[in-house]
Amino acid sequence: MAQSMEGLEYKPTQADPDVWIKRAIKHDGTPYYKMMLIYVDDVLHLAEDPTEDMNKLGKLYRLKDGTGEPDRYLGGNIEQVQTDDGSIAWSLSCHDYLSNAIKQVQAALKQKDLSLREFGTGLRPYPASYRPEMDVTPPLDEEGTNRFQQLIGILRWSIELGRIDILTEVSCLSQHLAEPRDGHLVAVYKIFKYLDVCIKKDKGRVVFNGKFKFIDDVIFNDIDREEWNDFYKDAHEEVPIRGPEPLGNPVRMTAYVDANHAGNMKTRRSHSGILIHMNQAPIIWYSKRQNTVEASSFGSEYIALRICTEMVEALRYKLRCFGIPIDGPCEVLCDNQSVVTNSSVPTSVLNKRHNAICYHRVREAQAAGVIRVGWIDGKENVADLF
Repeated sequence: MAQSMEGLEYKPTQADPDVWIKRAIKHDGTPYYKMMLIYVDDVLHLAEDPTEDMNKLGKLYRLKDGTGEPDRYLGGNIEQVQTDDGSIAWSLSCHDYLSNAIKQVQAALKQKDLSLREFGTGLRPYPASYRPEMDVTPPLDEEGTNRFQQLIGILRWSIELGRIDILTEVSCLSQHLAEPRDGHLVAVYKIFKYLDVCIKKDKGRVVFNGKFKFIDDVIFNDIDREEWNDFYKDAHEEVPIRGPEPLGNPVRMTAYVDANHAGNMKTRRSHSGILIHMNQAPIIWYSKRQNTVEASSFGSEYIALRICTEMVEALRYKLRCFGIPIDGPCEVLCDNQSVVTNSSVPTSVLNKRHNAICYHRVREAQAAGVIRVGWIDGKENVADLF
């Protein structure tokens, strides 16, 4: 396949060898990159005239389903939808994937004389009062453990395909893959019940709106780069050494960060929640227990901010490898004022020394122009969902 792609004058990108790009010219004379995303036997082609190269590819390989406007990729449903502002955007959902999965779950339950109807009303994934880490029901046997692990795998892939409303619950249950209990399996069935109710009402989808997302500059402590030089003189952003020339419209990145301090009732570890947008399109969603116990919400929020910073740096590097221009630093939004001040004001002093690594990691990224951190009200922080 690689030889065929090179024969079509495509080149693999540094960040992802499964993403191939080729410089081309639009009908209006604008230069841009054609892209082909290839995963095993799935090909997604992005071009002004996608039929040209797909027809050439079809002469080299038998395309099982032929070519046409995409409606499915890696198990997800792809379709165009109209946004609230009247524009047209692509969307991703896992309606078909989940419908088939729910049928399989129903069939497996029927063999045990059970049904999803017995696992609650489906108004939410599982009750807010349920804490998986505090579950003391008997451990599952080998068969039950395998079943639990399989169902978690299905749910995790549905999250990858856009079902982000169950991300936190599945993340908490995933912490018990090695030794799940009866109550954990019941909680998984409650999530499937919730999904069954949801997809009967509406598909539920992630919409990739390409329009810019404008945020008021007043929430940021914009500091001249020269002021940061006194603290991080050599701070700079890592960029691909032999990256392609940026072409096309630039993208603007926005990230929401949050943490629930000491949220784990058993270990008192906090849980990080992160959502990263390109323009108005959600690209990365993250929900995971932190590796350390923090004595304050300041510490847990700073850890989440450090994780977000590293994710932003990796995404910016990847975008540049794809030849996508980036408009300014990523705007990172956090609802902890102390964290924002420590991150964005050069002269601010860290009082909690054990947070020094996160402190300097984030500040250096701010000094390098990778991010700029601003405060928002907790009610506006969508990462609270995670």
